Amino acid sequence: MKAIHEERCKELLTLLRKMIQSIDLYSKDLNKRCGLTGPQLVVLKEVTIHEEISVSDLARTISLSQGTVTDIINRLENKGLMKKERSKDDKRRVIISPSEKCVDILKDAPPPLEEKFTGAFIDLEEWEQLMILSAMNRLVTIMAARI
Repeated sequence: MKAIHEERCKELLTLLRKMIQSIDLYSKDLNKRCGLTGPQLVVLKEVTIHEEISVSDLARTISLSQGTVTDIINRLENKGLMKKERSKDDKRRVIISPSEKCVDILKDAPPPLEEKFTGAFIDLEEWEQLMILSAMNRLVTIMAARI
C-alpha cells in the first residue's frame, strides 16, 4: 500500500513541475514576443485598467508582495512603460500610471496566462471547478504556502 501512495506522490510532484514549466514557457515566449515577463504583463494590464493606482493597492489586487510589485514597477519604469509619482495627499504613497508606450504595447500583447486559464476553467462543470479548488487548497496547506 505504501508503494501506491509513494507512486501517487511522485505523479503529483511531476504534475506540479509540469505546471511550473508551463508557466515558465509562457513567460519565456511572452518575453520573446513583446519583451515582458508574465508578472510584468499582469502589472501593466492591471495598472491600465485603473489608470492610476498605488503600489500597495496594486499588490493587494494581484496577490503579490509589495516588494515584488515594486521591483516589477521599477523594471517597467526603466523600460518607459510606467510612470511613478508621490501622492499629493500622502507623500508615503507612490501612485503609478501607464505611459503611452505601455498602452501601445498592450494593444499587441497576448493575453496574460491568467486570462487563458480563466477561460478554460470557466468552461468546466461546476463540480469539476470545486474539486480542483478543493484539491489546490489542500496542496497549498500541505506545502505550507501562504495564500
